[in-house]
Amino acid sequence: MTERNFYQESIEDSLQAFDVEQRQGLSTDQVEANREKYGRNELDEQEKLSAWEILWDKINDLIVYLLIAAAVLSFLTNEPIEGIAVIIAILLSVITGFVTEYTAQKSVDSLQNMGSTVAKVRRDGKVSELDAGDVVPGDILILSEGDAVAADARLLKTKNFASIESALTGESEAVDKDAEATYDEEEGIGDRLNMVFSGTAVTRGTAEAVVTETGMDTEVGKITELLQGNDKQATPLDIELDKISKVIIVAAAIAGISVLVTGLITGQPITEMLHVAVILAVAAIPEAMPAVSTITLSRGMKTMANHKALVKSLPAVETLGSTSVIASDKTGTLTENQMAVEHLILADGQEYEVSGKGYTPEGEISQDGQEVDLADNQALNDFIQYGYFASDAKLTQEDNGEYDIIGDPTDGALTVLGEKMGMTEDQLQSDGWERIDEIPFDSEAKYMAVHYDGPQEIVIMKGAPDVLFDMTELSDEEIQTWSQRNEELAEKGLRVIALASIRLDDHSGQDINTLIDDHPHELELDGLFGIIDPPRQDVKESIEMTQNAGIKVKMITGDHPKTASIIAQEIGINDSENTMTGKEIDQAHGQADFIDKIRDTAVFARVSPENKLQIVDALREEGEVVAMTGDGVNDAPALNGADIGVAMGVRGTEVAKESSDMILTDDRFSTIVDAVREGRIIFENIKKYVSFLFACNMVEITAIFLATVFLLPLPILPLHVLFLNLVIDIGPAMALAFETAEEGIMDKPPRDQDKGLMNKVFLGRILLSGLVIGLSSFVVFLIFGANDDLSLPYVQTSVFAFMAVAQLFHIFNVRETDRFGLDRTVFKNHFLVGAIIISVILLLLAVYTPFMNTVIGTEALRLETWGVIFAAAVVSTFLVYLLNKFIKRWEA
Repeated sequence: MTERNFYQESIEDSLQAFDVEQRQGLSTDQVEANREKYGRNELDEQEKLSAWEILWDKINDLIVYLLIAAAVLSFLTNEPIEGIAVIIAILLSVITGFVTEYTAQKSVDSLQNMGSTVAKVRRDGKVSELDAGDVVPGDILILSEGDAVAADARLLKTKNFASIESALTGESEAVDKDAEATYDEEEGIGDRLNMVFSGTAVTRGTAEAVVTETGMDTEVGKITELLQGNDKQATPLDIELDKISKVIIVAAAIAGISVLVTGLITGQPITEMLHVAVILAVAAIPEAMPAVSTITLSRGMKTMANHKALVKSLPAVETLGSTSVIASDKTGTLTENQMAVEHLILADGQEYEVSGKGYTPEGEISQDGQEVDLADNQALNDFIQYGYFASDAKLTQEDNGEYDIIGDPTDGALTVLGEKMGMTEDQLQSDGWERIDEIPFDSEAKYMAVHYDGPQEIVIMKGAPDVLFDMTELSDEEIQTWSQRNEELAEKGLRVIALASIRLDDHSGQDINTLIDDHPHELELDGLFGIIDPPRQDVKESIEMTQNAGIKVKMITGDHPKTASIIAQEIGINDSENTMTGKEIDQAHGQADFIDKIRDTAVFARVSPENKLQIVDALREEGEVVAMTGDGVNDAPALNGADIGVAMGVRGTEVAKESSDMILTDDRFSTIVDAVREGRIIFENIKKYVSFLFACNMVEITAIFLATVFLLPLPILPLHVLFLNLVIDIGPAMALAFETAEEGIMDKPPRDQDKGLMNKVFLGRILLSGLVIGLSSFVVFLIFGANDDLSLPYVQTSVFAFMAVAQLFHIFNVRETDRFGLDRTVFKNHFLVGAIIISVILLLLAVYTPFMNTVIGTEALRLETWGVIFAAAVVSTFLVYLLNKFIKRWEA
């Protein structure tokens, strides 16, 4: 579509652009022609991974490739059982990962299937409802309270019309629209008062508008395009697993090459050395790791889903645990998104407090802690009643008993206040009150007015305090006093609305403008309403927990900076006085100290979609792992650009959900904190099973390598290695995924991104642990090998059994960070207890059943052999424990 700024054009020119008459609408032929020209009114969806793409993603992994190579080598060296065992490991990893991610994607698709939007349009002179996707440029939209706007459109006429544009602008307040507004210069979206936009909603009044843009040409579509080219970067877990894969490759290569070189130097047969090299390569590869990784992350995904957080990809589960900054939307996430009157100041200076939260019409009015009865306070009763008259919002009750508002949220606060005091439309009508006329709210005039007749004729005006102060007959001293009261309420984070009235007794029937003009000195100030969108009850505790965990919380909102700062202070955000507006971000962007300013700011207000993305990019450039929350289309670029994009499931737009990594099904900040805690648990468990599996592999490599260097027979057979890796180790390793949180897990700062999983200390601990148990295995081999009465298969079975027992003992050195893991907490992980018991049973079956003796080459062991095995395992476990304590002290 040709780029035209219809907000700068007249109503007549806008209609002429599409050759349409307002009272007639498009003809059927015009609709078909425009649909052919402009296409359907739909946004381009982000491409989802197909089942085949998800499957390929699971296959296209370095460790899988290494396992495939090991399987091929096993078949080539005439060891088919080894090859089959490795193939089973590959299938287990790939299938588990595929099923989990495919199921997660289907769950997200189900959540996002929110139904189609319906639009009312005039065509061929008749008004009809149709699917929003069928709307075309030139259609005449018929809009009324509660409607969703189906496309961008130039307003043709309005009556007391306002819409919520928070999905586009982030502004939580309704915007009053005016079809007659004209503009000569370019204006921002929020200032185009003669336009309505796709993805917004009508809060009050009625209007007609001609559709000017549809689909990707709308403002929603333009923001969606910002997502293109903004690909997700690798998550911390992706980076760590990539490092692990590289370490595995290096370990396998060094082990294989060392054996080959040693064999050539010592004159060993090349075919035998090649077979040993294959064995070492297989020993170096933790066949169970892909399966254990997938199970750990999928368990975390399910746990988070139970906590109302739907995670869309497995790596995102762990990334949450490394989050160092949460950039949170204010409205609905930190606050209830339900305006409520909290404070009243009447003309006589008397102040009152109002109890009750949200839209539920329950609460009381008190003064100095004492409940006030309206029957005994006519001035207070009239003030609340006049506020009820000046509201166009309707209170509704859903089937589940919850209350909601149709209309402007600020008006809703006045309606709910009236209903708390027992006022209803039916009751007021029965008392003889009737609305005669009104003046819709005007953003320039900053007030609205209603004219009621009944027991008394009255004109009620509601609007900005400073405007109404000047319109009433207040002295300069009185205006100063009221201005001070206004400021005091604002400093409490309250939005302040003033109410004034002209009381008449003649029932003249004059229109409202005439009445105001004829009684210029009779407008009396009735008082002030202090309205708040209260913080969620659990948010302060959650923010305290988050900040204690070393995670910075930043509020990003479209609200006024002072209001946002006060709310931030109330809920406990550190440095809440440090605010920055979108205009200031634009001015600072590109300057040398821009990142420093973003880092030091706690509250960002009046921000644009570009500003949000600039904030996220700056924080990430600083080295932070950023979780960004949002619900609107305007949040989508930043959600997509953050390490973890968190969309609201209840009130989030489709574009926001598409752009996110996680969807909160309850829209609560506390849910993010729960998810971060679960992410930390997952990372700790990943460290545990990686440490366990790598150390176990190091045991096998050390023993085989030493035997090869000293020209001794192999201490264990290839199938023994695979049995240890795929049968004995895999159960306990998987069980480590179910370890509960260690004490104080949310009292530690986020892990340093420069010290990931594969750091020198962590690797050193693994290598030392593996070397100690590996050397112990070699010593056991020498001890039993020195006995001429024992056959080589018996000795190899003894070493195989020792490795199995020592590795099972070693799990208690890795399951607790600060102490030996054989304590009462082990019984909290029933899976681990069960896995160890099963591994012991499988070991005994491998040693004592004739079938397994034949398949993997074992012999039944005598009781005294087990005594040596267990004694050696205890000694090696104790040595590893002492080494870990030493390393921990040295690290500190």
